[in-house]
Amino acid sequence: MEIPGERFVLPLGNDSQNDQTLAPRPRSSLIGDIVENSPDSIPTAPVLPPNASQSTGFPEHRNRVRGPSKFRQRIQGTLPKNQMKDTLTPERTERQIISDQNEQLIANMSLDDIEKERKELMEKLPAGLIERFLKKPQMGNGEVHGSFKDSKVDGNGLNSGPGSNPTSEGQQRPSDRPKLTKKVTFENDPPPAADDDNLLPSVNMHFPKPTATAEIDELDPDSPEFLEKLHTKYFPSLPADPSRLAWMAPISSEEDKSSYHPSQLDLSASSLRFDFKGNLLPPRVSRELPGHLGLHHHAAAPNAAGYTVPELAHLARSTFPTQRCMAIQTLGRILYRLGRGTEQGGYSIEEIVQGLWKCIAEGRVIEGLEEAAAATGGHMSVKAYSTDALWLWQKGGGHRWKAH
Repeated sequence: MEIPGERFVLPLGNDSQNDQTLAPRPRSSLIGDIVENSPDSIPTAPVLPPNASQSTGFPEHRNRVRGPSKFRQRIQGTLPKNQMKDTLTPERTERQIISDQNEQLIANMSLDDIEKERKELMEKLPAGLIERFLKKPQMGNGEVHGSFKDSKVDGNGLNSGPGSNPTSEGQQRPSDRPKLTKKVTFENDPPPAADDDNLLPSVNMHFPKPTATAEIDELDPDSPEFLEKLHTKYFPSLPADPSRLAWMAPISSEEDKSSYHPSQLDLSASSLRFDFKGNLLPPRVSRELPGHLGLHHHAAAPNAAGYTVPELAHLARSTFPTQRCMAIQTLGRILYRLGRGTEQGGYSIEEIVQGLWKCIAEGRVIEGLEEAAAATGGHMSVKAYSTDALWLWQKGGGHRWKAH
């Protein structure tokens, strides 16, 4: 594509030539010379409206409320016809065009053609669908189409001709038919016989039940025959094993006097009892302490409160962390008092001190504390209490028992 224009030559050989020898510059219709025109009259300043002097400088209020929308006007019927046509949707317009074409096609058909097409539709379409078409009103006027309003469809899909009522006695509407009430009855059939081969083997399960031979009065926990009556009343069919309930049986007077009793004149170091602070509990004091202090347990001498050194050494290796922490803390306090010896805060009798050191050595208490404090894993509280117990042992002197 060639662009029209004016050809010109630029002299690039000599720079000293006059500018007048240059070719004329191309003219353009968009670029022109600037020309100043002399004004005919002096412009006047704009004048404010007459009522502007009375206002405050702000524009006056206007009622900007718009009228009803076109949709509301169309609903109320106040929209002009020329605007009503513009609001019709394309879908509605296309549907109206198709309806007009169908009506024009039917109007151009003869009666024989209409009857032929109607029979063909009756044979091809289902009876229910044809009945829905017949009940459907014509678009726009709400009336049934004249070609099909007198037709009736039977069960085979064929019409019975004009003049028949589609809602006759032979074919009523579903809403006009009388509702039938259904009555359902069940026969009391005998249960099927159980097949013994398919049944699971019965399991001999025991449930507590009172004895049927003799009535037993209310049980008394303080009675010496409490355990026997308990078994006879609630578990008569189970074998009796008194050894499993021996810890629940009351202690006899002979057993009570033989274990950490005030009447004893000689006590071994392994039977001496301590409280949680490491204080030595004499037999008389141990018998008088109440049970809510937590010093009673089901070991040797259950009526006496407190723990012995062998019992604490055994509990220090328990798998229950709380029980283990209690034993380690008590052992640390006992080690501190043993290190002080007969000094202030220690135990006053030298024979007792030596006997307790022997019990600690036999129970490997210090070795167990060192292992628990140096452990890399495990319960952190156990490690902390073990470190504290070793510090108390060092604070008391850090002695170790040596056999003489």
